[in-house]
Amino acid sequence: MKNLIGQLRLTPALIAITGICLAIPLQAQFQPSDNMNPMDHGPFVTTTIAHDPLTTSSIFVNKGIAVKVGTDPQAVMTFDTDLLRVASAWTGGFLHWYLGRDGLEDWPSPDGITHFETGKTPGWSLDGNFKDPRTWPYGPIPKKQAHYKGLYINGDKVLFSYSVGNSDVLELPGFELVDGHPVFTRTLNLSSTEETISLRVLQVPENAAMEIVSVSDSKEHITLKVGNNTRVVGLQGDFDVKPTWRVANRHLILDLPVLQQAIKFKLAIGPVLSGPGSTYMASFLDQAGSVSDLSDFKSPGPDQWEPVQTEALMGVEEGPFQVDELTIPSENPWKSFIRLMDVDFLSDGRAVVVSLSGDVWLVDGIGEDLGTLAWHRFATGLFQPSGVKIVDDQIYVIGRDQITRLNDTNNDGFADFYENFNNELMASTNFHAFTLNLETDAQGNFYFAKSTPWPPYLRGEGPSHDAEITPHHGVLFKLSPDGEELEIIARGLRNPNGMDLSPDGEIVYADNEGNWVPASKVHRIKQGGFHGFIPSAHQKDMPKEFEPPIIWTPHYMDNSPAKPMFITSDKWPEELRDDLLLASYGRGNLSLILKEEVDGIWQGAHINLPLLFKSGLERGRFHKDGHLYLVGMTSWQSIGKDWGSFHRVRYTGEPLNVPVSVHTKAGGIELRFAKNLDAQNATNTGNYQVQKWTYPWTSQYGTRGKQYSVDNPGEAKPDQVQVEVVRLSDDGKSVFIEIPALKPGAVNTSLGTLDALPDMIEASLGMVLSVSYQITTTDGEELNHMIHKTIHRVPAE
Repeated sequence: MKNLIGQLRLTPALIAITGICLAIPLQAQFQPSDNMNPMDHGPFVTTTIAHDPLTTSSIFVNKGIAVKVGTDPQAVMTFDTDLLRVASAWTGGFLHWYLGRDGLEDWPSPDGITHFETGKTPGWSLDGNFKDPRTWPYGPIPKKQAHYKGLYINGDKVLFSYSVGNSDVLELPGFELVDGHPVFTRTLNLSSTEETISLRVLQVPENAAMEIVSVSDSKEHITLKVGNNTRVVGLQGDFDVKPTWRVANRHLILDLPVLQQAIKFKLAIGPVLSGPGSTYMASFLDQAGSVSDLSDFKSPGPDQWEPVQTEALMGVEEGPFQVDELTIPSENPWKSFIRLMDVDFLSDGRAVVVSLSGDVWLVDGIGEDLGTLAWHRFATGLFQPSGVKIVDDQIYVIGRDQITRLNDTNNDGFADFYENFNNELMASTNFHAFTLNLETDAQGNFYFAKSTPWPPYLRGEGPSHDAEITPHHGVLFKLSPDGEELEIIARGLRNPNGMDLSPDGEIVYADNEGNWVPASKVHRIKQGGFHGFIPSAHQKDMPKEFEPPIIWTPHYMDNSPAKPMFITSDKWPEELRDDLLLASYGRGNLSLILKEEVDGIWQGAHINLPLLFKSGLERGRFHKDGHLYLVGMTSWQSIGKDWGSFHRVRYTGEPLNVPVSVHTKAGGIELRFAKNLDAQNATNTGNYQVQKWTYPWTSQYGTRGKQYSVDNPGEAKPDQVQVEVVRLSDDGKSVFIEIPALKPGAVNTSLGTLDALPDMIEASLGMVLSVSYQITTTDGEELNHMIHKTIHRVPAE
């Protein structure tokens, strides 16, 4: 073991193996990465975009799709899926990402010169008034006004599909150089309408003068002048009744009459030029052909990404578990920055994995014996995708903006229609407000959660609206199988990075430590319940209590837990069926949660498994082969050798060398093992060390799981528990550690008055019992573990 520690970095897994418990630095081993800028993101990127990453007021689009539309060296047009507007267009480069938290802390900004923008109100109007109808400045406008449906990929073309009123709209952004002048184009196909509709084209100065020049019956251009500066906008289309132009509220607006039949038209937006203007737009319109039928671009185009191969590594560990590595293609032709967040499986056995950098990959070659794996880049440009779920072989991916249903209409392994399944989410601009998880229940309902800003503020109270708590922060959502009905079913979540559903519909999630969360924890969701984080209580009165967690995880064991997973595989030990595994993003390890139910409350024991992984872990699922597949990533506040990883954990059939159950009983705690214990060694009280403590419920951040006495309220240290009697069961597999203070009923963990802690609420947070032992089995195997048992109730036995 000494040699092993000498060769490897001291990881949490090694700490668990050696029994060492240290408070170790949690910064990733990497310097901040610049991996997002060299990456070929594909034809578009979905993200929040800011002019200045350090100024939240400069954010010009919350849910933006930046589309590459030219090669000069790059022209970009950004579409806002909430407000159905073209938010901005620029030339010179694509997006520039910043280094903070590996590209996650600050929003990217245009890497070029902006040519035009529109204000942050709807891009279309049914009454000529473009006032924002939303109560909060986040989320989509009402469907009856306009609704985003999705986008099609056809070669280098990105085609948007949405509705305005009862009209279906297809829009193709484009770019052309005309006599050396950069001209952005918007080609639109609209079905008939029952009412007049209006389109905001671009922002103009308040004193702009407008002149309309007709080129032919179907073509005209509009000249906008301010002083010596001139911009020209062209319009081409066959209208039964010509549309009209106006300037209002500092925008150029096109008013369309009632459309008796479908129409096609094209806008051409030229640059601002000094002087009296130019004839380039007139010649451009004069030479223009007919406006395209955009439905042609709905057909699937060619696959843009060739599969790449890696060689998997089979695990050879001794003991009950082996860990295989499904090697990720970190070196790939597109410099894709692969940081894996979730995994699910198609019916043919292929894995679908999502990368936080925006990609979705298909992984082929998974079998009992792993060899060559084929990785196919299936989709790109998604907004920090954090969850994937396969339903009837359809791929659903959740990002900060929406749940996207990815369609591969010609089955070539390349997504050609990114369908908006539901985009009701409020995507506020704080980096910490991630959208997390994607699971379904037996009825087909989807579940996901939204974390909270950092630091959090109630509306109107903070220094910036960037961190204000919206109704969608810190809650668990339920979405109907058709994507139409979204409801909030639980609240008081802080950073719920990981969730699972049992076969019978029980929901569990993990939350990360911080203000109002003194230590990381795993919760059983109570529908309609409050789960502890005060800023996202979403209620008028201050809560006085919250749903008790299944476990608290001390900071030195796990600072950032990820997905808890019900053990459902029939290839895993029967003794663990329906218990939980817990992936750790912060410590990069896997642990067991052995749960029990007392008086209707779940409480559990947390035990690290001595397994090594190459990055922090995020999500995992059991494959139909019965094995557990885990994906992960390394970034701030996590430890890992690689930026991302994909592993498989196989049970070998050998007896477990960790406890298989931990039960709270009147007067003590019982540990049960899969192996027979050496009687003399197991009953030696000197081989056990026991402590107990509780936590404060306070607004203070950074308590790092500071422990407080149960026996002496207000004292900031754990209580030592003297072990005087240990009894071995008749079958030799269980030990009962007598703790006379464990009595039936609720656990009294009053902290008394702690003036040093701000905004503390006096409430019972349960008790953590730490049990360390060094014992042996009858065949001489050493068992050396540290267990943390959370206790809310003691049964009356």
